[in-house]
Amino acid sequence: MRSLKAGQDWTEHGLMFPTAFGNPSDPDTFSHLFSRLVKKAGLGHWHPHELRHSGASLMLAQGTPLHVVSEVLGHASIAITKDIYGHLLEGDRRAATEAISSALLGKQPPVAPKVAPKDAEDTG
Repeated sequence: MRSLKAGQDWTEHGLMFPTAFGNPSDPDTFSHLFSRLVKKAGLGHWHPHELRHSGASLMLAQGTPLHVVSEVLGHASIAITKDIYGHLLEGDRRAATEAISSALLGKQPPVAPKVAPKDAEDTG
């Protein structure tokens, strides 16, 4: 729609947040606008870069492979992604350990122990 208004002055760059003529927006201008919008919406202070971290965290939480998240974020190597978001993969390591233990030892995955109320009788 903006390209129609700008007419022949429009320059297509394939950007999500271009200027009125299709050129890259000034990052500071977008950052200030974004901050004002989220404060006005009652969400507190957010910086656009936090959306990037949230997106990466959500992708990993949904099981997106680390190398795919790394590509989406445009990191030069998967090691960068792992250094920043590796702590979110702890559950995956635990699940992998339980799975290999189960396969090798023929054990069922651990089940949370049942905790009886303190006033319950001990039936041995």
